[in-house]
Amino acid sequence: MRTTAHDQGGPMARGKKAGLMACSGMAVCLLVLATGCGAKDDEKPAEPTASATKDDGAAKKRAAAERDALAAYRGMWEAQTKAYSTGSMKDVKLSEYTTGNAAANIIEGFTYYQKTGIAFTGPPVISPKVTAVDVDSSVHTATITDCVDVTGIVVRRATGKPIAGVKEDDRRPWTAKATTAKDGKGGWRIVDYTIDKDRTC
Repeated sequence: MRTTAHDQGGPMARGKKAGLMACSGMAVCLLVLATGCGAKDDEKPAEPTASATKDDGAAKKRAAAERDALAAYRGMWEAQTKAYSTGSMKDVKLSEYTTGNAAANIIEGFTYYQKTGIAFTGPPVISPKVTAVDVDSSVHTATITDCVDVTGIVVRRATGKPIAGVKEDDRRPWTAKATTAKDGKGGWRIVDYTIDKDRTC
C-alpha cells in the first residue's frame, strides 16, 4: 500500500514529534535548574552590611567603656583601703582612679579616721556593675551601682576591735559616676559617689 503525505503527518507521527519536543524542553529546564543551583552554591557569603558593622563597633566601644569604668572603681577601692588600713596616703595613687568630689570625700574620710583612731582591717566586699554608659558624647560617662559590705573591717586602730555603733551587718548601696576627659582621652576616673545610709542591700 502506498503511504500518503496525509498518513506521514498523521496523529501518531504528530504525537511522537510532540513527545520529542516535550522531552527536549524538559531537558533544557533541568539543565537550567541544575546550572542555576550550581551558580548559587558557588556564590560567596554576603558581606556584612555597613549598619551591622557599625552596630558591632558601637557594642565593642560600650563594652570597653564598661570594663574601664569598673577598673577605675575597683582601683578607687584599692587606694581607699590602703590609705585607711595603713594610716598613710603615701603611694596610694588615688589620683589614678579618682578626681573631683570622689577624691575629696576619700581624703576627708582619711582625715576623720586619723583623728578618731579608726582604721580598715582589709578591703570591703564589693560587687559593682555598670547600669548606664554613654560613649556618644564628647565626655564619656558611666554609672556604677554597688552593694558595699564593710562588716567587721572598721575598727579602732589601737585595739583592733570594731567601733561602737557599727552594725554587724553593715552593707550599703553605693552609686558612683565615672567619666573620661574630653573625647574619651585620659582614662576613666570616679568623679563622685553617693551612699544610701538609710537602707541596707
